[in-house]
Amino acid sequence: MRAVLLFVVSGAALHSNHQSAPLLPQPDRRLFIRALASTAASVPAVASAERTGLLDVDATGLSLGRAFELSLPKPELPRANRAPLDQKFAVCMMRSSYNTVDELDFCAMDAFQKRFFLIRQDEWQPYLARARAALGRPPEQGDLTDPLYFDFISFAQYETINDFLKRPRKLFEELVSAEGETRVVARNASSVADDRLLAAEHGRRVGDKVLDFVLERFASTSYTQVQVSPELSPVAVEANAQKLVTLLAVLGFSIDSVAERRGNKLLVTFIGAANCWGLRSLSQGNPLARPPLVNDFGAKVVGCVKI
Repeated sequence: MRAVLLFVVSGAALHSNHQSAPLLPQPDRRLFIRALASTAASVPAVASAERTGLLDVDATGLSLGRAFELSLPKPELPRANRAPLDQKFAVCMMRSSYNTVDELDFCAMDAFQKRFFLIRQDEWQPYLARARAALGRPPEQGDLTDPLYFDFISFAQYETINDFLKRPRKLFEELVSAEGETRVVARNASSVADDRLLAAEHGRRVGDKVLDFVLERFASTSYTQVQVSPELSPVAVEANAQKLVTLLAVLGFSIDSVAERRGNKLLVTFIGAANCWGLRSLSQGNPLARPPLVNDFGAKVVGCVKI
């Protein structure tokens, strides 16, 4: 029997669509978690979105697909008083996601940065208006410790990654200096050749990087040390998963978190997670083309532990 990991983020159940490793110990296995939304979004016409204020941007020059994505209703913002994120941890999550794109060589990073800027520009005003209406305050722009801002900016980053994963390149020219100097980049053995594996590989590498940060950050605290080993019993797996998600909560990723074993299932719950809105927004996506990757940092970290 195979284990199924269920992730609950602020009350919304998110299920893995990957055949994961058995919960019983097995050497050199990793769990790769891909969180999907449990409910589908309704799809209004672009004109209706404009009338209701959901599309508060200048759509001039937008592709039909992008205009359609902007027309989709976004989830409600969580009203819970979410804890501030540890700054270094927040930077680690964002930087790991960006650096991994660069490592995998499927797009020019100057093009990525430009697209990231445009997506932030498209999405910022509607998000700002939604935050003021729902919470009575705007996000602290540029402050990664503010979960309201982190939720937005990590969403925008993964929206950008998804754009390039739809049409990954294997050979491209990349701008490397302000003077216009360029270089030719060819995807090689440091990445993956099969485009279909890029999303999973990105998730695995980000999970590894963020896990390393957490383990190093708490290395001197013996009570909370997490064991990473393929020789753990199911009970030890549950205990280590609980330690790990507790450390994520200490770093401000969520208000609280619980990992519990239910038969051959490990249920991980994040309450008031800092990525709650962005994760739901990315998961609902365009029903005609579901994004292959989401900002499910909790799932990435727990899923990359060898069990």
